[in-house]
Order: sequence, then C-alpha cells, then structure tokens
Amino acid sequence: MNILDRLANLDRRIVFLAVAIAVIIPLIFPLGWEISVTRPVKQLYDIINELPEGSAVLMSMDYDPSGVPELYPATVSVMRHCFARNLKVVVIGMWAPGVPLGLRALDEVAPEYNKKYGIDYVDFGYRPGGAIMLINLGRNVHDVCKEDVYGTPVEEIPMMKDIRTAKDFALVITFSMGDPGSDQWIFYYHARYRGKLATAQTAIGAPKYYQYLQTGQLVGLIGGMKGAAEYEKLIEHKGFATVGMNSQSIAHILIICFIGLGNLIFWNQKRKR
Repeated sequence: MNILDRLANLDRRIVFLAVAIAVIIPLIFPLGWEISVTRPVKQLYDIINELPEGSAVLMSMDYDPSGVPELYPATVSVMRHCFARNLKVVVIGMWAPGVPLGLRALDEVAPEYNKKYGIDYVDFGYRPGGAIMLINLGRNVHDVCKEDVYGTPVEEIPMMKDIRTAKDFALVITFSMGDPGSDQWIFYYHARYRGKLATAQTAIGAPKYYQYLQTGQLVGLIGGMKGAAEYEKLIEHKGFATVGMNSQSIAHILIICFIGLGNLIFWNQKRKR
C-alpha cells in the first residue's frame, strides 16, 4: 500500500483539524503579508479625502451579524476616515439587525476623534420601507428621520439643521449583504437624486456591482474582507480585516492543496481499477 492509498483512508477529522490550525495560528501570529490596494477601494478613499470639511456622509447599515467579519471592519474603517477628515456622519439602516452594529461602530470610533453626538454624528437607526423610504428620504430627510435612536426629535439635533434633502449629502455609502440594500440605493435613490453613491459588499456579492462602477452609478466599492483590509492599509490603521486576511489566505492555500491531493488519490484509485 503506497502513501496515496493510505491518504485515501485518512480520518476526515484530521483535515478539519488542519484547517482549524491554518485559521487560528495566523490570528495569533500575523504573517504581515503585503496587501495590494485595488482601484474601486482607492476610488472611495480618494473621494472621501477630497470632500470639504463639514460635508455630510450618509452610511446605511444594511447587514446583520452574519456579515460582521466582512462588513463591520469596512464600516469602522470608513468611519475613521470620515472623522479624521472632520466630516459629519449620519447613520441609518434598512436592516433592523444593522442598528446595533452601527451604534457599536460609532461608540468605538467617535471617542478616538473626540466627536460629539448630535454635532459631529447622529444615528437614526432602522428605517423600514425599502424603496419607498429611499425616495422619501431624498426628498425630505426630516420626514423620514423624525427622531434618532434615543428618541430625540430631528429638529433638536444641531447638525441636522442644514441636512434636509439628498443634495445635502456629499456621499452615501451602503454596507450591504442582501435585499433591501445596494440595489434599492442604486435604482431608487441614485437614479432619482444623482448623488455620489458607494457600497461595501460581502465577497460573494461584490462581483455583481462592478458593472455599476463602470457606468458611474457607484463611485467606489469595498469587496469583502480583502476590500476592508485594503481600506485599513490606506488609512494606516490595521484592524481585524488585515489580520483576518492572513488566516483566509493560509486556509485557501491549504484547501487548494487538499483539492490537488484529492485528485491525485482519485487518479491513483482509478488507475488501479
């Protein structure tokens, strides 16, 4: 019995253990591999860099906890960039589970830049209605966002006095993993109001949106954990995505090796038959 025959009868738990080790070890001991920045991510970074101080950026939390590994690092990185540039941040969400994620990101990032709630940023929480809500939001923000997540009327929030329609947002970014999400922002908000729109997507959803970059309907795209790691590199603040890419890369290499080995075992058994 040769080595391929022995491997054909390998306990599958050994494979699971090998994958677990490939994921865990790089998290503990980061490899420091270089991350190349792609054009869609750089485009978004450059646009935020060019916005005048005091400009308003609308962020929509359109994902749930299952999207946290890919979209939360992107959320935090973009917020850091906006606060570093002294931009005003308005947060909403078309997914109810996205509300605590948006609050968590604000609570994590805002203190780093000494930003004050109601003056530098505000969170209006879950806004139901999908396409209809977006149409009304662009027409009159105060009609849709009557009060924030703490119950404060929009008229009593200082930074919202000059933010009333779509034209008052210098940029809109949706962190999206499904429906409602980026599609509604593109088809109903951007098509009607023509503001700058960008998106952050899970890796599996990102390929669909490259066509909207080509048409100009999107001005930037952060795709999956890789895109979030690229943004962390641009703002020079390494976070979970950068570390996570080490594990993801090693695990992918290991899986490719297992696939190749499996094909060798199959070829060996077929040859013997």
